[in-house]
Amino acid sequence: MAKKGARAAYQRPAPTAPDRWLVYSTVPLRLFLGLTFVYAGLQKIADPGFLQPGSATYIGTQLESFATHSPIGFLLDWLALPVPQLAGIGVIVTELVIGAIVILGLATRWAAAAGALLSFVLFLTASWTVQPYFLGSDSIYTVAWITLALIGDQGVLTARPLFFTDRPASGVRTPAVTDLARRRLLIQIGGAGVALVWVLALLPRSRGFIAATPNANPTGAPTPVASPTGTKIGALADLQSQGSLTFQDPTSGDPAVAVALSGGSVVAFDAVCTHAGCQVAYDSGQRLLVCPCHGAQFDPAHGAAVVAGPAPTPLPSIKVQVGSDGGVYAG
Repeated sequence: MAKKGARAAYQRPAPTAPDRWLVYSTVPLRLFLGLTFVYAGLQKIADPGFLQPGSATYIGTQLESFATHSPIGFLLDWLALPVPQLAGIGVIVTELVIGAIVILGLATRWAAAAGALLSFVLFLTASWTVQPYFLGSDSIYTVAWITLALIGDQGVLTARPLFFTDRPASGVRTPAVTDLARRRLLIQIGGAGVALVWVLALLPRSRGFIAATPNANPTGAPTPVASPTGTKIGALADLQSQGSLTFQDPTSGDPAVAVALSGGSVVAFDAVCTHAGCQVAYDSGQRLLVCPCHGAQFDPAHGAAVVAGPAPTPLPSIKVQVGSDGGVYAG
C-alpha cells in the first residue's frame, strides 16, 4: 500500500474510439477531390485542341507560357516542352488514376500524396502568376490533398475488401510506440508541406501586379510614321482584314496580339492571361480577347480591361506604330 500523502502515479487515459459518425467527415473531401480529378482528366480528353498543335488550348502553347514565368520553368524546358503531347497525356492519365483510386478508397493515402504533388507542380506552373494566391485553385488543392493524405479514408465507403484481403501481421509489434511515431512524422511532414505552399504563395510576382497602360477607347486611323521604331510584326492591310495579328513581344519575348479596332486604330497587348498564364486569342465576333483556359475576357478598346472571368488585372499594353511603308511595328 502506498504511503499516506504520496502522489499517485499519473496514468494517461486510454484512447477512446472516435464517434462512428465522425469518420464519415472525410467522405465529402475525398469524393470532391476524386471526382474533380476525374472530371479534369475527362475534360482534357473531350477538348479536341488539347493535343492539337496550333489550337488555342494546345498543351504545348500552355507549357511555353508557363515556362516563361514559372520558378521551375527549366524543368518544363527540359522534360515537358520537348514532348508536350506526351506530357499532356501523362497529366490526363495521372488525374484519372488518382481520382479513381481516391473515389474507390484504394490506397487513398498514397493517391492523395500523388494528388498533392501534381497540384503542387500545377501551383508552381499554371497558377504561379495568380495573385493574390487565393484567387488560384492549385495551392488550395495542394493543401486539401495533403489533408486527405494525413487522415486517409478511415475505412469508410471503400472498395478495398473487394480487391484486397487483410492478413494478420506476424511477429512482435509495439503498435502504440510505432503508430504514434509514424503519425507524428506524417503530421510534421504534412505541416511542413502546407507551410511551404503558404510561403511560396506569398512571394511577390511580377506578372500578377503588372498594370496595362489605359487606352481610353482610341478612335481614328493611326497616323503613319516615316521612321517607325521597333520590330516589324506585319502589314497594316493584313491586320485590318484579319482583325488581329499575333506576334512575339520583342521586349519580353511573350506571345502578343495586335488588334485593329472599329475606328481604324491599332492597339497591341501581351497575350499571356494575367490569371493563369494561358495565351489569349482575339474573338472577332465579340471583339474581345478571350482566354481559352478559364474564360477571362479583355476589352482591347479599353486598355484590355477585364470584362469577365477570373483575371485580376488587364493585359499589359505594347506600343505599336504604323509606318509609312504600311507595316506595323511593335516595341
